[in-house]
Amino acid sequence: MRVLAVRTSALGDVVLLTPALRALAAHAGGPVEILTSPAYAPLFFGLPFVSRVWSLPRDGGAQELLRAMEEGGPFDLAVDFQNKARTLASLLRLRARRRLRLVKRKGIRGAIGSLFGGGPILDEKPAAALYFDALEPLGLRPGDLRPEVALLSEAVELAARLVGPAGGAPLVGLAPGARWSLKRWPPDRFAAVGAALQREGAEIVLVGGPEDRAELERVRSGLARPPLGDTASLDVAGLAAVLARLSVLVTVDSGPAHLAQAVGTPVVVVFGPTSQRRWGPAPGMGGAVALPLSCSPCSNYGKGGCAQGDRACLDALPPEVVLDAARAALRAGREGGGAAAERACRAALLELAQRVATLPRPRGRREPGA
Repeated sequence: MRVLAVRTSALGDVVLLTPALRALAAHAGGPVEILTSPAYAPLFFGLPFVSRVWSLPRDGGAQELLRAMEEGGPFDLAVDFQNKARTLASLLRLRARRRLRLVKRKGIRGAIGSLFGGGPILDEKPAAALYFDALEPLGLRPGDLRPEVALLSEAVELAARLVGPAGGAPLVGLAPGARWSLKRWPPDRFAAVGAALQREGAEIVLVGGPEDRAELERVRSGLARPPLGDTASLDVAGLAAVLARLSVLVTVDSGPAHLAQAVGTPVVVVFGPTSQRRWGPAPGMGGAVALPLSCSPCSNYGKGGCAQGDRACLDALPPEVVLDAARAALRAGREGGGAAAERACRAALLELAQRVATLPRPRGRREPGA
């Protein structure tokens, strides 16, 4: 049975697709093919449930790629997990006996939200489980939602050189960057967590891409000593390999949070405007830290500004709670660190609720809606 799955962006979404791919391969009786962006293709090389990876170029070459894909004969099933104009056009060009697609938001308001980034807040289920909505006609339901990606040998060697100077010290990653500024926790809070852990014997790796350099430098300037290095010059394969060497990753809601879990690294994720139910760590993989504000979640992806005007969900979040969760993960080690961080974050909810009760919030502002 020849099966094609399609998902081209973004990093976290592509990683969170892997549980659905595992289930789809089991249903098909063998590995499936995937069409994705060239940057993310290495994450699938060698996965047991993926037989072939097709890279959809952003500019030019798409027609040649689609012709090459057709040489193997028609697909028995093609599933569009992106459901955007470009992926829909690609699937129309390919022959497939059956087509399925993911519809995240139903109705007129939902369709408009899909196009323009607003619409209803998706807060009912984890993002990895949401992909199974496209597979309901096959009778598939969410099961194990832990993500999984491949590690390339050359990337593993590069990562070993980067973190080698740490010796046997615990390795803590700090990932302050996010595509949308509304999701970013202040860099000085990341630095406070990192500096405290450095004083306790840990070594720091700054995690982010080229677009995060300003945030990384602000964290670097607040550390107790220089970090081992950063990942700003690495591709996604190199980033995955570095994350696989960490003892814990402290991050905001971003792609590295999901990629770290996919390589077995515990995470502590700081949440603000987005849904921790949708984007939070898989069970046993880490903890989510968030102030329990009535206006949160207010955004699906963190676009736009704070409708309340004070960004309290992140600016009022103290570093101590995040630090305690990271310490718990380090004490438990990589195997048990995710569950330990999860317990620590749950235990901190009362403290966070008390902090919310004392927050001076603006009056008369509209509630966020997208």
